[in-house]
Amino acid sequence: MAEVCLRDATPGDADVLAELHARSRAVYYGAGGHQVAAVPDERYRETWRSMVTDARLTVLVAVLGEDIAGVITLDLNRVFPTNAPHETRVRLVGIFVEPAHWSSGVGSALMARFISIARQADAVGEVDVWERNSRAIRFYERHGWTRDGTSRPGPAGADYVGFVHRCS
Repeated sequence: MAEVCLRDATPGDADVLAELHARSRAVYYGAGGHQVAAVPDERYRETWRSMVTDARLTVLVAVLGEDIAGVITLDLNRVFPTNAPHETRVRLVGIFVEPAHWSSGVGSALMARFISIARQADAVGEVDVWERNSRAIRFYERHGWTRDGTSRPGPAGADYVGFVHRCS
């Protein structure tokens, strides 16, 4: 396998990222009994175009050879009170890997970068994971994430559950 290289996403990557995201989520939602489109529509593509150019977000891609194999989106602009006043949080908005590259180290490379960024910001990582996405839950737990007791409604009667990573 080729080495995973990480770089900032560019506006020209947006359509590829929309397609990768749609394929990835169709597989994991499908495994949890919820069907979603595996091909992005124009609105979906526009969302990715907006995210890639949004100065409040950091979007990084994982490249294998010439192909984008994964993406991670972070929101570094979250400071809010928790049990520790003014705790800084880095929001992992999403991490997605092309299904053909699952278990190849692409996700782990993206996660290592996230943890490094959160550590440099002296921040706690936070993410929501669909409770029926057992593969993702195992991935997060393997990388040191723990449930924080929060949840919010998700599709198909299954919640998104909150996880945190104390990156220090």
